[in-house]
Amino acid sequence: MLRILPIFTILAIVFLTACENDFSPKSDYEEQIVVFTVLDRSAAYQVVRLERTFDAESTNPDYPIIPGPVTDASVKISTSKKTYVFKDTLFTLGDGSQKKVWISWDIPVSEGVEYTVTVDVPGFERISALTQVPSRAYAQLEVANGAVRLTAVETTAYPASGYLFRMWVTGAKIVDGETVEVRREVPVRITASDEYEFSEPTRDKAVNFSTGNLMRIHSELREQDSAIVRDIVGVAYSLDQYIYSYYKLARGFDDPVSVRQDRPDISNIRNGVGIFGAVFPDSVRTRFSSVVLQ
Repeated sequence: MLRILPIFTILAIVFLTACENDFSPKSDYEEQIVVFTVLDRSAAYQVVRLERTFDAESTNPDYPIIPGPVTDASVKISTSKKTYVFKDTLFTLGDGSQKKVWISWDIPVSEGVEYTVTVDVPGFERISALTQVPSRAYAQLEVANGAVRLTAVETTAYPASGYLFRMWVTGAKIVDGETVEVRREVPVRITASDEYEFSEPTRDKAVNFSTGNLMRIHSELREQDSAIVRDIVGVAYSLDQYIYSYYKLARGFDDPVSVRQDRPDISNIRNGVGIFGAVFPDSVRTRFSSVVLQ
């Protein structure tokens, strides 16, 4: 007599048999070059940083693997009209150590222009990435409801994926017989434990800085820096899609359609990993007294 097993019994047998095979979601490790650079019109020079990846699974937390630095590389950034060759330079970091980076003093950063970075490292395939600089944010300051509102006027030519708003209170003091400008950044909020929290990238086109926070920074400039307070400076940065996505997915998720779609890696680098992005800042300056003390 043929006996038919219940379907759940068959599934249990299949499941238990399958469990005998080891499964690991980790693929074979392959060393890659990490490229990180952000084109910024306000910077005196443009910087390309290069690193090597390492196999985290084989690392002892007590004795972590420190990948060897990239010391030999050819770095270029091109537009449709010209190619700019970057030169390797040793920078001294805050802890006194030195880090090799690649810089260019000559490359202009213009809105709407597409830039391509190419990196050649011996032993690796050519690495490349493309980005387009977003349009200027056209920053504006206005007083509204007990706050100074910093606004970005959006343009449709090369729209930004997000914005970053920052504000400083500036002053002047005498140092070695010369007048120099000093500044302190204004937080968007001050917590109950007296910690300053500064602005983050956002899709909103405006951020409010309370007059209370501005007065707090005003007092710090006068009392701690011995400076005469003069101006408020606001900067609105237009962010391209790569910088905005990298920040939001690395530091805090932002999903405009309320359905999370995870991405395992945040990278636009071909034959490597990392980020090649662009920001375009616009600043506005006004007298502190004309805005806060009116």
